[in-house]
Amino acid sequence: MTTATDTTKPMEQAPSDMRTEEPTFARIIGMFGGGLAILGVIAVIANQSGPRLVPSGLGYLFAAIGLMAMLFHSLRDGDLESRRAYMFFAIGLLVAAVIAALIPGPQFGDAPTKEMGYHFLPWTPLFGLGALLFLVTSLRHETVDSYRSIGLTVLLALGASLCLISVALGIFKPNTLVGPGILIALLGLGYLVAFLSKVDSDDGPGYTVATILGVLGGATLTYAIGKAVFPTVLSEGPAALKNAFQQYDNWKVAARGILVLACLGFAAWAARAKTMAGWLRAGLAIVGLGFAITFILGSLAAPISTTPEPFLVPYGLLLGGIGFMYLVVSVGITSDSPLVTLIRREISSYFYSPIAYVVLFCMATVSGVGYAFFLSSLFAQPSTLEPMLRNYWGATLGAAFGVLFLVPALTMRTLSEEKRSGTMEVLLTAPISETAIVLSKFIAALTIYMISWLPLGLYLIALRIEGGQPFDYRPIISYYLALAACGASFLAMGIFFSSLTKNQIIAAILTFAGIFVMLLTIVLKDFEGVGIGFRNVLAKIDFLSLWQSALGGQLPLSTVLVQLSLAVFWLFLTVKILEARKWG
Repeated sequence: MTTATDTTKPMEQAPSDMRTEEPTFARIIGMFGGGLAILGVIAVIANQSGPRLVPSGLGYLFAAIGLMAMLFHSLRDGDLESRRAYMFFAIGLLVAAVIAALIPGPQFGDAPTKEMGYHFLPWTPLFGLGALLFLVTSLRHETVDSYRSIGLTVLLALGASLCLISVALGIFKPNTLVGPGILIALLGLGYLVAFLSKVDSDDGPGYTVATILGVLGGATLTYAIGKAVFPTVLSEGPAALKNAFQQYDNWKVAARGILVLACLGFAAWAARAKTMAGWLRAGLAIVGLGFAITFILGSLAAPISTTPEPFLVPYGLLLGGIGFMYLVVSVGITSDSPLVTLIRREISSYFYSPIAYVVLFCMATVSGVGYAFFLSSLFAQPSTLEPMLRNYWGATLGAAFGVLFLVPALTMRTLSEEKRSGTMEVLLTAPISETAIVLSKFIAALTIYMISWLPLGLYLIALRIEGGQPFDYRPIISYYLALAACGASFLAMGIFFSSLTKNQIIAAILTFAGIFVMLLTIVLKDFEGVGIGFRNVLAKIDFLSLWQSALGGQLPLSTVLVQLSLAVFWLFLTVKILEARKWG
C-alpha cells in the first residue's frame, strides 16, 4: 500500500508516435460531394425517359456542387488512397471526354450516317476540364515517381495534341474556330501550363516544351496575319495606291514605302539580335523579308486575279489570338527579362491568395446567371433582330456594377501591400525601373481581369446547344476590345490609388468611387443644363455606352482611344509617385 510519503517515481514511458493530423473535415466534404454527384447523375439519366421527382436542372446543380466538394477533398487530402482514387477518376473523365467526342449523334434528314461529334459540346470540354483539375490536385500530393511520371505524361500529351489540333482546325477548317476551336485551344493550353508548372522550366524538358509552344504560337500568328494581308495586297495590286482618278496617291505610296521599310528593318534587327538563338533569328528575318517582298510585289502588279474571301474577321483574329496566346505564355515562362519576371511574380501572387479564385468563381457565376436571363428573353422573343447580342448581360447595368467590385478587388493590394509589408523598399532598391514595377502589376491585373470575363463569351457557345440559335458572333470580338480598353483605364486608376496608401481598404474605396463617378456619366450627360462640349466629354468617358455600342456591332475608336489615354495617364502618375517615394 502506497503512503502519502512514498516518493517512488513512476516507470518511464517511451515517447508516443507522432501522427500527421488527418484532414477529417475534407474527407467528410468529399464523401458528401461524391454522394451528391452520384445523385445528380442518376437524376439526369432518369429524366431522359420522363419527368422525375428531382428535375434534370437540379440534377446538374447537384452534380456540379458534388464535383466541387470532391475537388476540395482532392486538394486537401494527400493520403495515398485518396490521391490514387482521384487520379483514376481523372483518367475516367478523360475516357468519357473521348467517348463524347467520338460517339455519333442522331441522324438528321437524308444524311447517310449519323453526325460525328454531335455530343462534343458541352460534354467533351467539361469532362476535359474536370480531368485537368483532378489530375493537377492528385499530382500535388503524389510522391511516387512512376505515378507522377504517368500524370505528367498525360498532361504533356493531351496539351500538345489539343494545341496542335486547334491550330490545324484554324488553318484547314477556320469555321470551327467559332466554338469548338477556341475551347480546344484553351483546354490544350491549360494542360500544357499545368505540365510546365510541375516541372523545371528553366532547363530540360520544361524549357523545350515552352520553346516549342512559342514557335507554334509565332508560326500561327504569322500565318493568320499573312492569310489576312497577302491575298488582299496581291489581288488589289497598284490599284490600292491610286485615287478615284486612277492616279497614284502620294500619301498611300508613302505609307506603303514606310511599311516596306519597317518590314526590312524588322528583318535586319532579327538578323543582328545576338541574344536570340540562330534558328529564331533566321525565322524572324525570313518573315520580315517575306512581308516586305509581298508589299513590293503588290505595289508593282496584281498576280491574283480573283477577289479573296475576307479572312481577318473573325477567323484571322481568332487564329491570330490563339497564336498570340501561345506565344505570350511561352515568353512568360522562358524569358529572363526583369519585366517578365515581375509579371510572373504578380500573376503568381494572385493565385497564391484567394483573390483570383474568388474573382473567377464570382464572375463565372454572375455571367452564367446573366446568360440564363438572356437565353430566356431570346426564347420569349424568337424574332429578335440582329445584332441580338446588344441585349446581352455584358452590356447591362449589372455588368457595370460588377466592375465596381471586380477592379478594386484586383488592384487594392498591388502597391498597398508592398508598402505595408516593407517589400516596396526592396523593389525600389533593386536594379529595376519604376516603370517596370508599375507595368508588371498593371499587366498582371489586366490578365486576370480579362480571364474573369472569359466565361461571358464562352457561354454564348451554348446557344448552339440550346436549339441551334443562330446569331452574329462578330460583335463579341469588338466587345472584348472595348472591355480591354476600359479595363486598362480602370485598373490603371486602381493601381494609382493603391500607390497612395498602405491601407488596402482605403485604396479599394477610392477605386470604387472613381469607377462610380465614371458610371454616373450615363445620367450626367443627359442633363439639360449640361453644355454640348461637356456632354461630349462625358460621352467619351461613358464606358457602358461603349460596351453597348460594341455589342451592337459598332466600335467607336475615338472612345476606345480616350480610355487607353486615361490608362496611360494614370500609369504615368503612378510612376511619378514611386519616383517621388524613392527620392523623398
